[in-house]
Amino acid sequence: MITRERIGFLAIALVAATMGGGIAGYLISSSIVEAGAVPKVMSAHKFLLLDDSGKTRAMMEVTSAGVAQVGVMDASGVLRAGLGAAANGAPGLGVYDSDGKPRIEIAYSAGTPRIRMFNKDGTTLLALGVAGDGRAGIQILDHNEKERAWLEVGADGVPTLRLGDAAGHRVGLSVSSDGRPGLALVDQGVPRASLTLNADGAGALTFFDAQGNAMNGMP
Repeated sequence: MITRERIGFLAIALVAATMGGGIAGYLISSSIVEAGAVPKVMSAHKFLLLDDSGKTRAMMEVTSAGVAQVGVMDASGVLRAGLGAAANGAPGLGVYDSDGKPRIEIAYSAGTPRIRMFNKDGTTLLALGVAGDGRAGIQILDHNEKERAWLEVGADGVPTLRLGDAAGHRVGLSVSSDGRPGLALVDQGVPRASLTLNADGAGALTFFDAQGNAMNGMP
């Protein structure tokens, strides 16, 4: 490379370095200015997020009841999802249909996490939860919110299945902690017949009177 070419090359490199340094300095300065312009704290009672057409698509507020909540709307302005915490600290998450009716609810209150599912009329049909004492259960209700089926595993590990009509439980099935299964037929909360299997493998059928007293059985 001749001297003139070398000088030209160095000049180009120098210009490039100078421009790069200038651009980098500008970017750094801009970022510092932009960061300094962003407020560290913003205070308001309510925030609204709008789409390009001016419709509210999200909302953040604290209600007069002390509930801090965030709502997300669809393009029609219908609430489709909500997240909130009550004044006592109980959090909850809701999912809504296109009519704004609740369909799924996830909540934690009084030491009990639960999930509820609703039909299109807002009636609870299915509920799952874990009680504070360690019991886990699934509840199935009819369209009048009457419990019709309940599956529970107690804190002692004993599973129980109950089936009922609109008035109450009619059938109960369980397995004791020592492995003894049992089936009970119930009338207005009183057992009238039971079929059990003892630990030694012997089965027993027992009948009860209207007060729940054993009358006779086999064997």
